[in-house]
Amino acid sequence: MEEVMEEVMEEVMEEVIGEVMEEVMEEVMEEVIGEVMEEVMGEVMEEVMEEVIGEVMEEVMEEVMEEVMGEVMEEVMEEVIGEVMEEVMKEVMEEVMEEVMEEVMEEVIGEVMEEMMEEVMGEVMEEVIGEVMEEVIGEVMEEVMEEVMEEVIGEVMEEVMGR
Repeated sequence: MEEVMEEVMEEVMEEVIGEVMEEVMEEVMEEVIGEVMEEVMGEVMEEVMEEVIGEVMEEVMEEVMEEVMGEVMEEVMEEVIGEVMEEVMKEVMEEVMEEVMEEVMEEVIGEVMEEMMEEVMGEVMEEVIGEVMEEVIGEVMEEVMEEVMEEVIGEVMEEVMGR
């Protein structure tokens, strides 16, 4: 960014100084030579040139600074906006995922547990309780994970596409 600024500053300075210096030099030379040819050539000419060059340099520097600052501000704004948008999207996605996961987990666990409990109740509870619980928990977790992932992906896509 510093290199860009220096390059822009150098190009603008050369162009502006060249144009302004050419105009100012023509005006000053015509005026000074016409009015006080030899009397003023020495000291006055030097003073006038210093003053004019000082004014021109001040004007040039102001113009260059305005132009450079405009370009720098534009680049900075683009970069800042990009970073802000990235952070906002990240936060939105995190919030959506958290909400969706919570809802889906409650819904899926409830449905799966109800289905599994009905299935287990039909069997002989006393003989098979240990085996059935292991099996149920494994199946529940597998089904829960499958359904949770499907629900999460679906709701996330809806949320993302909706925003």
